[in-house]
Amino acid sequence: MQTFEVEIKYRVEDITELERQLQRWGGTGFGTQVTDYDIFFQHPCRNFVHTDECLRLRNRVFPDGMSEHSLTYKGPKMDALTKTRQEIEMPVAEPERWESLLTALGFCKSASLHKFRRRQTLTIDCRQIDFVLDTLPALPESGRQFLEIETLATEDNLEECRSSLLNIAEQLGLRHPIRESYLQLVYG
Repeated sequence: MQTFEVEIKYRVEDITELERQLQRWGGTGFGTQVTDYDIFFQHPCRNFVHTDECLRLRNRVFPDGMSEHSLTYKGPKMDALTKTRQEIEMPVAEPERWESLLTALGFCKSASLHKFRRRQTLTIDCRQIDFVLDTLPALPESGRQFLEIETLATEDNLEECRSSLLNIAEQLGLRHPIRESYLQLVYG
């Protein structure tokens, strides 16, 4: 079954107020900070910038020094308001070998990015919703914090999930979703 990531992203300035608002749904604060180191790859035969796709190798480092790696493909965005897209993600062992494999197949590294991430997962309307607070050190301090509200969907409940996230954002008083990826925000 095909899985879709339904996501909306906003710039945030007042994290304390956001956490207070999330307490209405049982929130207890954003979790421990992890650091994501991402390498993005460009397809040898099509331009992912033009097709709005992404292939990413991620190294997630936890505060205790442990890490996990994943390879993720994200398809093009499917609507004008959210960042809903097909997502295929799998854990990988030996990320250096995966990087070598992709390079041998003609993929080339196109960019790298790192961010600090804290997550709070809540159940709202019987659905697991992730509230992800990201900080991008590559951006100016006044505009480097973002909130992503996201959930996973199937074709059967895609519209319902999208409507639910838009409703949650509205209840939180969030306006002006950002459709640009972090790569676009950092590298312009």
